[in-house]
Amino acid sequence: MKKKSILLSWSLSYLVILLIPVAIGAAVFAESRHLLKEEVNRSNRVLLSQVQETIDSQTQDISSISSQLMADSQLSSFINHASEQDARWRLMGLELIKNLKSIRIGNGLIRELYIYVKSADVALSSSSLVSKNLLYDIYYEGTGVSEEEWTRLMQDSSESVFRKMKVFSEDRRIEETLVYLQPFPVRVSEDSPATFVVTLDPERFQQAINNVRLEPESIVFILDRNGRTLFSTGTAETPYSIYRYLQENKDTGRRTGTADWNGESVTVSQISSGVQDWQYVSIVPTRIYAKKLMVIRSITFTGVAAVLLLGGVTAWWFTRRNYRPLGRIMNIISDKVKGKLEQPDDEFGILQTVLTRAWEEQDQFATRLKEQQTVVRSGFLARLLKGRVQPGAGVAAEQEMERLGIRFESDSFAVLLVHIENYEGLFRTRGPEDKEGKLQFVHLILTNVLEELMGPAGPVYSAEMDGRIALLVNIRENDADAVPQLIQAAGEAQHFIQSRFLIYFSVGVSSVRQSMAEISACYQESEEALEYRLILGIGQIIDQHRIRQPKEELYYPLDLERQLVNYIATGNYARSTEVMNEILMTNFAGEPLSVELARCLMFELIGTMLKATEQIKTDDMKELARRNELIRQLFACETFEEIEAELLQILETVCQMVHERKRSHNTELKEQLLEFIHENYADVNLGLTPISERFRFHPTYVSKYFKEQTGTNVIDYINQYRITEAKRLLQQDELNVQEVSERVGFLNSNSFIRVFKKYEGITPGQYRQNNRLIPHDNL
Repeated sequence: MKKKSILLSWSLSYLVILLIPVAIGAAVFAESRHLLKEEVNRSNRVLLSQVQETIDSQTQDISSISSQLMADSQLSSFINHASEQDARWRLMGLELIKNLKSIRIGNGLIRELYIYVKSADVALSSSSLVSKNLLYDIYYEGTGVSEEEWTRLMQDSSESVFRKMKVFSEDRRIEETLVYLQPFPVRVSEDSPATFVVTLDPERFQQAINNVRLEPESIVFILDRNGRTLFSTGTAETPYSIYRYLQENKDTGRRTGTADWNGESVTVSQISSGVQDWQYVSIVPTRIYAKKLMVIRSITFTGVAAVLLLGGVTAWWFTRRNYRPLGRIMNIISDKVKGKLEQPDDEFGILQTVLTRAWEEQDQFATRLKEQQTVVRSGFLARLLKGRVQPGAGVAAEQEMERLGIRFESDSFAVLLVHIENYEGLFRTRGPEDKEGKLQFVHLILTNVLEELMGPAGPVYSAEMDGRIALLVNIRENDADAVPQLIQAAGEAQHFIQSRFLIYFSVGVSSVRQSMAEISACYQESEEALEYRLILGIGQIIDQHRIRQPKEELYYPLDLERQLVNYIATGNYARSTEVMNEILMTNFAGEPLSVELARCLMFELIGTMLKATEQIKTDDMKELARRNELIRQLFACETFEEIEAELLQILETVCQMVHERKRSHNTELKEQLLEFIHENYADVNLGLTPISERFRFHPTYVSKYFKEQTGTNVIDYINQYRITEAKRLLQQDELNVQEVSERVGFLNSNSFIRVFKKYEGITPGQYRQNNRLIPHDNL
């Protein structure tokens, strides 16, 4: 590094700066006025001519598009058959939409074009076939153009005209643009069946006009035949005096002249459109190149010598004076950075390097300090809420609170404890992958919204407490209204967060207490309130008023538990549901149970369900797994609302399992009973008791079950089967009645004859005689 190298650079710079304006001013001011005026006028005319040629060409293209469309026979057919609107007509419309779209894409000046068919009251655009009302809603609703005015334009258009209208752009901004309207077809303009409309791109016009301005103070207008401003480089409309000047000089052919505007002289340049009745006008203040330039030129030559002499001395003096602070800074920095930096060419390079490194280190330190301060403040608040910070312990605690940005405005405090229930809806399609990152993001949303909505009540400080968010609110005033105000703010935050972010949470609210010593008591109250979500359900805002006098008596008698177990074991869903509802309604009607009793009731019901399911003995692994899964789901419930729904679901499932087992067991038992009777009907001791003992069922159950399955009782079925077998034996002559009775299980012939006559109406002997008289072929 060269010592004081910047001093020489500054000296040369001052001299160059001094010489440049002197040289340029002497050259420019010599003959600038006349040349500048002529150049500006000529440039204005040339650029106006370019704009006129460009825009005229584009607008002429629009007219040629109309002529091209009039030659389209398909479009004419579409307009003529618009009243039918059948499938063929709509298919024709789809083809025309493609044609209009290609025309719009091929002409960059066109923003949108459509053909309004009067008879059908529909519009065919380059993108769709829509009704008139829908087209108005899309482009003109809310722009200031009334629907009646727009309808009148569509219905009464009798000539081709450009109008300045407000429409909606593609990004739903209201902007002014030109709209070209033409009766379609032109040859029947008096009562045309359709109107051809083209919406032009205002940005293309604006771009062409902006290129015309020679000076920032100049303004360029495009006027229609009535003098209305279609486009301009400024916000002002064409002044009346300028329009009158244009009208006066329109017939003379003058394209450039001078007029008065706003109390000053301006140069006006105009050119007429070759296609439309438009005027392109440029207005430039003449003071830009006024006669004062001549005075300044003479003064410039007179003062050149004095500027060179005095400017040189002054430049050297300011250079030395400006370098002194820099020199002192370099004397301080150079020793500290010596050997540690790559030495730049001058002093500014060293300063830039040092400052850049200092700023980077400061930013890193500020970031780390902010992160650490957030963590430290959260830890301090957690200790304060749990009563581990003694208020008034000394200056150290106050200094720590001041350093952490904790400032209490009053001695009134309340605590809100937020328990997050579910936030998976927020991360269905986005968000961090890890669970910890998701939870931090959810905490950020909750703390920001809750702190903002609760801010009117007083300063709010948040801290994470065992996975929950604790909000310490320093109440400013009106302690009586503070809790309702906090509950209302929590409700608004809950509604906003649930609807926007799909995050569901419960809130426990403490009462308002006085002094910092009671902050831990507020936190305990919020914890106690939040515990009542077990009874009141999730998504609740629970304050002390709702849990002030809980029940201290649990209703769950032993006989009712036995009834419930028996009903479940027998599959009686209706009665088991009645008993379950009786238990729940009795316990939760009126004031809620205390949390302790509610937990006891929960475990009692779970135990009852386990007893009931244990009575359903089964070796089916699927049924066992299904039952165990239901019990696991019951233990996973967090609130009594969930427990009630889960218990009813388990009741329905278990009762369905019992009925399924009964149905399968009933079919099998029936077949076994019938098979046993058919095999042992010849046993004289066969009856209800032996059958019940054989299958290990109570005789009453067997009798009732057999009656339900077959429609007759056991004894009648045995006797009927015996008579059927006896009839088969009686058809054989080698056996007498006594032998037949013994073979079919009767104790003696008298009993056989009596039973046979009961079911057949005749004796066994008469049956045999009748059987002999009947030919065997008939048999």
